[in-house]
Amino acid sequence: MSKKVYLNSLWMMAEKLLSIFGLIFVTSFVARYIGPANFGKLTFATSIFAIVQTVSLFGSDNLIFQKTSQNRKTGEHIIFATRTLRNLFFTVFASLVLLYLYLTVDPLTFIFSVAACIGVYFSLHDTAYSIYFNATLQSRFNTICNVTAILVSLIVRYGIAEFHLPVSYLSIPIVLVTLVPFLMRRAIFARKKLSTPQRIADHLQQYRSYVLKVGRKLVLYTLSIAIFTKTSQLFLGMKSQHDLGIYSVAMTLGSSFYFVLNAFISSFLTQIYAEKDFERSQNMVARLNLMVIVIASSAAVFFALFGHWIIQWLYGAAYQQVNDILIIAVFVTLFSGMSTVAEKYLIKFNAYDYLHHKTMTLVAFNVIVTFLAIHYFALYGAIFAILATEILSLTLFNYFYKQGLILDTHIRIFKPSTYFKR
Repeated sequence: MSKKVYLNSLWMMAEKLLSIFGLIFVTSFVARYIGPANFGKLTFATSIFAIVQTVSLFGSDNLIFQKTSQNRKTGEHIIFATRTLRNLFFTVFASLVLLYLYLTVDPLTFIFSVAACIGVYFSLHDTAYSIYFNATLQSRFNTICNVTAILVSLIVRYGIAEFHLPVSYLSIPIVLVTLVPFLMRRAIFARKKLSTPQRIADHLQQYRSYVLKVGRKLVLYTLSIAIFTKTSQLFLGMKSQHDLGIYSVAMTLGSSFYFVLNAFISSFLTQIYAEKDFERSQNMVARLNLMVIVIASSAAVFFALFGHWIIQWLYGAAYQQVNDILIIAVFVTLFSGMSTVAEKYLIKFNAYDYLHHKTMTLVAFNVIVTFLAIHYFALYGAIFAILATEILSLTLFNYFYKQGLILDTHIRIFKPSTYFKR
């Protein structure tokens, strides 16, 4: 892998380090301040609109990454062509969700929901710019924008908790954390883009038709990723918001190292997409999977040794039940990371139809299993349901494509020839 790829990964990881700071010094302070039940309400609101965002993107996030990695101008055309589509889908789905929440939830949850809705609108468009800079190995711009936004948001959150302001004021940083980077990234993109306004206008209809054709296949795939992580939160929130608060803290800690996985996955996939030789690309995917396994295993050992102390120090006695499911949450992140590698690799082969059918089956499995598991086992059912879904998503549901293309990459993880030239 080129030096530029490694440097880009370091920029992406640097961007997330401040998020860890926020987790340790601010988010935990807020969670301790408002208690598991109110923290569950906050999680419930953000979970719903995370799914709305995924639907509104209509698969364009994967298209932008893939096409920008191959041709920068093509990526820019898709970003502009999908702007109106994203607005349309978001307006329809967000309005329906807000109406439902207004009629069914308490006032505090609805306030959080409105804030999450506004924040997701900005994130919806900001995601395109963020993916563009990652795909062109310019993640330093993402780092600058996100660090600024996180600092502003964390200062506001800390102030609200420190001065014991009403819990509803936490809606302010929910909006700021997406508004600030959106404004900054849009300004940078306007200066850095290669395409001229006339050139973009000439291609708008062409790329809108392309996105609608391909996006309808990808939207269920991208929706599945959101559903895997959010279904448990939605069902658990309806049953017990206290349990949802416990679950949210466990998943936050258990996935706290995902920024490292994501940095390597995003950076190395640009090289994998560009690689023409099949054998080399298979080995590259196997090596990337090994990196994911090593990083996640290290995190599991760390939390096994220090997890109990960390939870007591950061969150307090009210969150001690997190210890029961924390290591499981780490393994959920492991399989999620490997599944991301596999599915994004399939996109290299334009496996849109396969991902479409896979997702329809997997989503149905996930919803049924999660509902039953939470109904009978509550908190513990939620964590085991997401674990089972991630394992099947990585293995069985991927292995049928092209005579076990993904299975072959998994077998290569254990072959010395994958790492050493003959």
